[in-house]
Amino acid sequence: MTQRIENVVKGLVMVVLAFMVAQTVSDCNVCQSNQVACINSTSFYLCFGDGTPHRDQLYHCLEGFDCTNLTAICVQKSSQRPPSCGDTSQCGQCSANRNYLFACQSRGIFQMCYGATRPTGQFGYCPTGTVCDASSTAICVPEVAGQTLTCDINDELVDTTTAASVTTETTGGTTESSTESTTESSTDSTVTTETPTTVTPLTPAQMCAQRNATGLFPVIPADPYCQRYISCYFQKNVLIKSAEYNCPTDSWFVAQTQSCVYVNPGYCL
Repeated sequence: MTQRIENVVKGLVMVVLAFMVAQTVSDCNVCQSNQVACINSTSFYLCFGDGTPHRDQLYHCLEGFDCTNLTAICVQKSSQRPPSCGDTSQCGQCSANRNYLFACQSRGIFQMCYGATRPTGQFGYCPTGTVCDASSTAICVPEVAGQTLTCDINDELVDTTTAASVTTETTGGTTESSTESTTESSTDSTVTTETPTTVTPLTPAQMCAQRNATGLFPVIPADPYCQRYISCYFQKNVLIKSAEYNCPTDSWFVAQTQSCVYVNPGYCL
């Protein structure tokens, strides 16, 4: 009799845990039943019942808490209850790969590091049915149910338009992009560099019109301290609100996750 009761209790516990996991896994940047949209494992926007994340104010869970679709929104971290938007702590981190070879920028987008502390150059895209895995030297590995992702955010949240300030042509005829803005000279005729044109600062409205999308974006020219960013809010392709904001003290804006993070990504002063 005692054994039967124990089995029933264990069964109920497994059902509850399975229910909790099912209730907390969701898509990033999408309004959930608790009227928030988690953009990473610890940050979120409010939705106010209209099904659209309001990006004029970004909220952060306290340290040790995850953003979920539960009523409390921020719930203490638990191995049995993943955050709604997955783990983004290793997004864009060359150190996530033991050889500093590449960095995952999302589920299916990556950049090469080649031993550096931050990724540069063209963005790479994993083939359909594969995901970026920093624990593998293959970069992209087959996607399987329940696997732990290095950078668990949707590909569409990655800004892939800001990594081509300088183009370098190699002897093999391939072209690589780099975010370096310095002018270099070389005696090797197989290597050419282009000096980027002067960038004129844009107003928030001009920046939003250029992006033509709702979200958070870096200011132009880029802020080397990663403190300033632009917020754009569109409805039916009409710009409703545009504004410039600063990240909270001791945090840095990261374009890939459209959020202020409390760990310096490595390229901010």
